[in-house]
Amino acid sequence: VSHVLRRIGAQALGMPAAARWTPSEGEPLLARFQATARGHVGTKWYSGKATKIHADSTVDVLYDDGDTEQRVHPKFVKPSKAPPASAPPTPVSMPPARAGLSEYELQREKNIADNKAALAALGLGDDSPRLIGPRVHQPRQTARKPRRESGPPQRVQPSRSRSAPDRLSAGLELEDVEAVERSARKKRQRRVFREEGGDAAFPRTEILVAESRWTLPALPGGGRHNSSCHLCTQGVASWRGAFSGPLGCSQCPLIWCSRCLTNIYEECHDDAATGDNLLVHRVIEHANEASAFVCPMCTSTCPCLRAGCGSKIEKHKSAGWVGVTGRRDPLCRTPLVKRLKDDEALASLVA
Repeated sequence: VSHVLRRIGAQALGMPAAARWTPSEGEPLLARFQATARGHVGTKWYSGKATKIHADSTVDVLYDDGDTEQRVHPKFVKPSKAPPASAPPTPVSMPPARAGLSEYELQREKNIADNKAALAALGLGDDSPRLIGPRVHQPRQTARKPRRESGPPQRVQPSRSRSAPDRLSAGLELEDVEAVERSARKKRQRRVFREEGGDAAFPRTEILVAESRWTLPALPGGGRHNSSCHLCTQGVASWRGAFSGPLGCSQCPLIWCSRCLTNIYEECHDDAATGDNLLVHRVIEHANEASAFVCPMCTSTCPCLRAGCGSKIEKHKSAGWVGVTGRRDPLCRTPLVKRLKDDEALASLVA
């Protein structure tokens, strides 16, 4: 510490720095072996003597164990601790009052005196102002525990993926797989039935194929018709592909399927019971083309507009209009029957 303070004090006072020690040829010394070539990390000091001093202050060293090293940097060379053999040992002068102290204690006292002198020269004595203010006590901060939320824990919802069909198909249960195979098997049977002359044996197949290309009448205010029947709420997917082309109202977006129309109009009901059941399909085809049909909801004659208890579907069943059960439904006590010939727009379609 003392030599560091001396160097700092010399620089502060503008005093020249002490010159680096340079040995003379043949003088004993200590040198770091291989420190010039590899760096001082991991090297040790070994005793030897200087054999040659170069112009750049590097030293050729002959070590006591016989090794040699050329051009050792001056910072890796220092005087040997052992005094030269020719020089007699210097006696240590001790003050009379300190005669009872050991050599270590005397050296310690000397170092303390030197340090105090260096601090006084820098203005850092005991009477100098403190450079560091008084220490302020700060309370110790402890990490707070997270507050426990009251109520049930929140459930982590599964993330949605865009590959929904692949995910659903991979996770199908056995019953779902059997249902898909059964539906595909029925579709193949219907296709084979039509290819083998089923159209002639079952005329309604031709109606189903033709009605799949029909279009509903345009609405006055634009827009599209509904996708399910107003009475039975069935659609194309609900009847496994047997949903024929519906009859669309020319005033509102409601549609009416062929099964429900067969129960509503007496002529269609009689044709289904005794004829070929094609009258209702002809009515749907021509009424859609002529935009001539005004539904019972627009004329305020639909059973669901009746006053009384019950849901809309229950009121439709009580009139016998629902195509799935018709007039055989247990709720149908007083069937409400309409006739095509009573409708001015549809009377001309009755053959």
